[in-house]
Formats: sequence, C-alpha cells, structure tokens
Amino acid sequence: MRVLFLTTEFLWPAASGGPVRSLSQVRIIASLPEVESVTVMSLAEEPVAAAHVRAFEANVPKVSAIPPIFHPIHLWDFPKYVPRVVGLRLLDVPYLAGKWDSPAVRKMLRAELAGRDVDVVYIDHLGMARYLPLVKKVRPKARVVLDQHNVESDFFKQFAEKQRGPKRLVAKAEASCASRFERRVMQAADAIVAISNEDAKHFRALAAVEPYVVPVVLPFERRTRTPPSKPHLCYVGNLRWHPNVAGLDWFCQKVWHKVRELVPDATLEIAGIGLKPDASGKLPVPEAWRVPGVETVGFLEDLEPLYARSVAMAAPVFGGSGVRLKLLEGLRAGIPVVTTSDGAFGLPLEDGREMLIADDEDGFAQRIARVLREAELRAALVREGYAFLERCHSLGVAQAVMRRVLGLPQAPGAAAAAE
Repeated sequence: MRVLFLTTEFLWPAASGGPVRSLSQVRIIASLPEVESVTVMSLAEEPVAAAHVRAFEANVPKVSAIPPIFHPIHLWDFPKYVPRVVGLRLLDVPYLAGKWDSPAVRKMLRAELAGRDVDVVYIDHLGMARYLPLVKKVRPKARVVLDQHNVESDFFKQFAEKQRGPKRLVAKAEASCASRFERRVMQAADAIVAISNEDAKHFRALAAVEPYVVPVVLPFERRTRTPPSKPHLCYVGNLRWHPNVAGLDWFCQKVWHKVRELVPDATLEIAGIGLKPDASGKLPVPEAWRVPGVETVGFLEDLEPLYARSVAMAAPVFGGSGVRLKLLEGLRAGIPVVTTSDGAFGLPLEDGREMLIADDEDGFAQRIARVLREAELRAALVREGYAFLERCHSLGVAQAVMRRVLGLPQAPGAAAAAE
C-alpha cells in the first residue's frame, strides 16, 4: 500500500499540537507492515531547511517528504492573499477551506497523483479537503481519508455567539457555510478520522457518517523528576490560537493574583509558537500577560529544560474542540497539569486523578497552590498520567483503528487491543 499524506504544515520538528497529531498519524501509518511508503506533501509560510526534510525522512521509516510548498498559514500576515479568499467566499467556499486554496498546491498535487501509484490519499485537516474533488478526479480508485483535528465549523458557531449586530449576522453566515462544507466533504470521503469520541459524536450528527477515533501515540519513559527549588509553573501552547489566548488572558488577569496570595513566590513562564519578535528581537507580548511573576519567552527549540525547572503545567483553555495535545505532552513529560474543563474536553480524565481540573477562578488558583505545595499529590498525578497514556494512547490501540481507516484487515489479536 502506498499512501499520499496531504497536510497544512511541515511536520518536522513538531512544535505545536497540530503537527504533533499529524506526525503521530504518519508514524502509525508507516508502522503497519502492509504500508510500503508514505509520501508527505505539506505547506509552509517560511523556508524549511533541507536538514529538517532529511531529519524527517531519517526519523520516520518509509517516509518521503516533498519539499514544502509556500503558502500562508496565518493569512492575515500576508494581505495580498486575502482578495482570493474573499472571492472564493462569494462562490460559497468557506474561509476555513478558501484560505488553503492555492494554484501551486493544485499543480503539484495533480502531478503527484498522476505521476506515482497511490492507493490511499490521507487528507489531514478539514481545510485541505478543498482538494478532495481533484483527488477524486485524478485518482478515482484511491481510498480517501479525511482526518479532522477539530470540529472546525463549531469554532465559527462559537465565535458567532459572542458577536452582536451585523458582525453576528456575518459570523452566523460563515458558520453555516462551514457546516455545509464540512458535511459535504465528510460524506464524499471513504473514511473519517476524529481525534476524540466527543468529536465523533458531532460528526455523526452533522453528516451521518461513522468516524474512526485514532488516538495520538506519544511514546514515553516513566521518569521521576527532582523537584525544582522554586514554585515555578510553565505554560506551553500556540500563543495565537484563540482558545489558548482566552485562557491565558483569564488566568493572568483573574487567577494569577489569587495564586500569588496563596504562594507569594510563584512564577510562570509562557512558551509556545505564534509570537514573532520585532526587528529588535522583542516579543509582542499581550498586555494582559504582563503581570508580576509572569514571563513570556515564546518559541523554545527544546522544551525539556522548561519542564525540568517547572513544578507543574498550567493549561487554561476556553472554547474550541478536539484534544489539547499539550496536556498529553505534559503527561508524557512527567509533570502535573492543571487545566479547565474545555482543556480536558475529549479526554476521559478525572479531576484529582490524572489532572487537576477547575473552571472558576478560586478553584483554579487553589489547585495550582495545592500542586505547588503537595509532593504526594504531584507524584500521584504523574503516576496516573503515565497509566492513562499506556491505557489510551499506545501504538497497539492506534494501529488497530488505523487498519480499519485504511481498509486493511485486522491483524491477529488486534481486535482486543482496539477495545
């Protein structure tokens, strides 16, 4: 079996939740013995070093990476591309699909489909389903898989609910257009992949399809960390994604002063992609995050030193769907996590067992204080976190589901692993 994997971002090194999820899917596919090759076609808005392309191919067996095609990922940073998206919207193409439309991508995809044997085209992210008609036209016999990282149309519904006046009408129209597109492409694909059972329920209701839930695989080694000498917290995530920004705004403005009342010398370090330094190297840190004891450091090539100097991870999230992969990364790193219900959404987690979960200001602050103070609590959370990863995010479980996604027969004993 030969697979063409079409995705929105180059996957190596995986520096945020989306690429982490996509890279996990590529590894799962490549691990199946029936799969002969996985060709990865991706986009990038900044040049990708040839060394990263080679490292990707060297670290994931069977993978061949096509050098990424330039295309804006953050559309509003490239204003000259906006008129095209507006024009497509007038033709009933929603923003979430129109922003990924590109003649250069279409040309290369057509050449790849026509020039090599392809048994499966794996479309990663709903927006890339903009190219599904082209795939069907050039490779009508290929199996088409659509992997949804989130309930994308629901983002626009959430946004519309917060608007007033004409903005609300425009936002509701966009949400409706996105839902129609989402329903149409899900019904056109041969298999739908969801990231969580909650997302799968939504897709069943929206499009009358039966999705496959493929868990993210995060290999890990159990570790016992030496507690840092100071009550230091970390935050890791995409610093431009609205559910993260909303969570950080709330935490820094409403919760942090309560944490400092309980633990006066507590500090927080905010890391992640999304904030671009200006010409002087200064990060455009939002005003809401500029509070005593909080430092925003932006992108870090290696997160391990950050984890090593942190007692716990704070992960406030509001809105969105899918699975917050930074929470799973925290479990893998062996550090306790404090999050919100939206942060834990889609994962079978229990407050006080694998993580601490609260949505009100006092409850969140108290849980932060507890995890900073109580060594036994931290040890229990880490232990249960590792057990959760082993139980729900192992390679065997993921392989069994992915076989069905690709239309392969189940391997002996795989049925039990998938239950």
